[in-house]
This record gives sequence, C-alpha cells and structure tokens, in this order.
Amino acid sequence: MDADTREDACLRADHLIRLLSDYGVALIRPTEKEPPAPSTSETIISNQVFGDPKTFREIIAVDGKFEIVTVKAGVGTVEQSFTLNEVMLNAGLVLSGDPAAKSVKGLGTQLAAATEIYRLNAAGLAGGK
Repeated sequence: MDADTREDACLRADHLIRLLSDYGVALIRPTEKEPPAPSTSETIISNQVFGDPKTFREIIAVDGKFEIVTVKAGVGTVEQSFTLNEVMLNAGLVLSGDPAAKSVKGLGTQLAAATEIYRLNAAGLAGGK
C-alpha cells in the first residue's frame, strides 16, 4: 500500500470513527480500562483575538448549533450561529466557484470554526449536524 492510499484509508477511518461517536459508539483498545469521558463543556475552543489581548473568540455548542462568540470584558456577543450541514453547503459554494459564496457573511470564520470543530472531534456536541 503506497502513502497516498494509506492516507485515504486513514481519513476514511477517522471520518467513520467520528460518525460512530455521534451515535454513542466508542472504539477502545482492549488494554484500555474505559474510554475517556466526552466533554460536557459548551466551549469547544477559545482564542485571543489578534491585536486585542482583552478580547477572545470562542466556538461553543448551544441548542443543536454551533456559535462563534466574541467575549470582551466578560460580555459575550454572538457573531454567527450555524449547523455543520450549513457549513458544508457553504463549503460546496466555495469549491464550485459559485459567486453566491461571496455573499455569505463571515464565511472564512465559519469554515475555520468547522475545521476546529472536526479537529477537536466536537461535532457531536451540537448533534453532529
């Protein structure tokens, strides 16, 4: 098996594991005593805003959706709210070169948030959709 084929297989396996975890299925090695507990926090990630050390941008899971929230002086303001299905549709607009992609407000931030959600295996926190 060459490197490209191995990479494709790993990506498919990783995707399958995430889908299974959305339905409560966890794969564990026989040597592990019990699987790690899933996160119960709404906050998936929090980053300091570049050039403004007192402001943070968080990705949180709320009511079956994900939200990008700006927190300044302890006060949160929701920038956008979306489902992963909506993000995938928007990503399709970008990949197909559809001019409608230019009209989606905050699209780059939304796509970056989805990348972090999948990277941190947090898709299930908002229902995985």
